[in-house]
Parts: sequence; C-alpha cells; structure tokens
Amino acid sequence: MPTSYHHGSLREALVAEGRRQLEEEGARAISLRGLAKRIGVSHSAPVRHFSSRDELIDAIAADGFADLTRRLAAADTQHELSARLSTYAHAHVRFAVDNGALMQLMFAGGPGAGGSLTREAAERFFALGRSMLGERDVRGPGVTPYLLAGTLEGISALVIAGRLPLDQVDGVVDAAVQLMLPTIEEQLAEMDAVAPLRK
Repeated sequence: MPTSYHHGSLREALVAEGRRQLEEEGARAISLRGLAKRIGVSHSAPVRHFSSRDELIDAIAADGFADLTRRLAAADTQHELSARLSTYAHAHVRFAVDNGALMQLMFAGGPGAGGSLTREAAERFFALGRSMLGERDVRGPGVTPYLLAGTLEGISALVIAGRLPLDQVDGVVDAAVQLMLPTIEEQLAEMDAVAPLRK
C-alpha cells in the first residue's frame, strides 16, 4: 500500500531515497519508477515533482552540493585562515569518504547532473569557498578557490577509488593544507594590495 505524504514531502523523500540508492547501487540503478517502489508510492507519483529521470538526478546532485556547503560553513566561523582552511579541507574530504558515489555525481557530472539546480548549488558551494578565502571580486572566482577545490577533489577521488587508505586521509589533508597555505596567503595579500586601486 502506498505511503501517504503530506504536500511537499514526497519530493524530499524521492531525493533522499535516491541518494541512498546511489550509494548502494550507483547512478545507473536510479529510476523514477524504481524509487516510487522503494518508498511505497504509486509509480506515477514521482511525476508530480520530476518530469524525467534527469530532473531527479539533477535534484540529487544539487542536494549533495547543498549538504556539503552546510557542512563546510563551520569553517567560515574560524578567525585564522589556517584554521578555516583546515576545517574546510577535512570536512570536504570527510564528506567524500561518507558519500563517494554522490561526490562523483556532483563533480564528475553525468546525464542529468549538470542541470540548473546543480549549477546553482555548485555556485553557492564555490561562493562559500571564495568567502572563506577572503575573495571579494564580484566578477567571479579567482585562482584560490579552484586551487583549493582541485586539491581536495583530487584527494577525495583517491579516497573514493580506494587508492588512499582511510588511516592516512587526515595526514594527507593536513599536508595539503600546509602546502597550500603560503600560496593562498600570498594571493590574498596581493588582492588586498590592489583592492584600493580598483575603487
């Protein structure tokens, strides 16, 4: 018997169950009809919220970015750049350890994962990184957010692929932070120096 959902909750249930199935079986296993069966609603019920599988995949990837951004927001409360960077880096990689398939979907893309919801959620993710790094240029990200994201995505990819042992993850992240910190500090200092010239 289909489960009764109050208005608005079915969409969230589909995304949440889609994330679970993604981690258990991979993106190819996800379908609207399959998820309807998993959560106990009629096979036509998901169409009220998602007109296609691609729309559902887009929502799942966007939800992943939103979740990751929420977890990383704690880093922005640290006063020292080194503490912000360390908190951010460890939270980012920890999310990858816990959500490997989702991270692949978010960052590697694939059918449905490049939709408008994902793009908007990814922009908010990068905006947080820019804010944490002190970037204030409204024209778009500079070098440092991409340096940070590329380094952490690389470490995350090694973890997801099983090429970086879990007991070495924290040490590798700490080393990456120490390597990046001087470059980021130098670039932020240069930005502060040229900022008055742009006014």
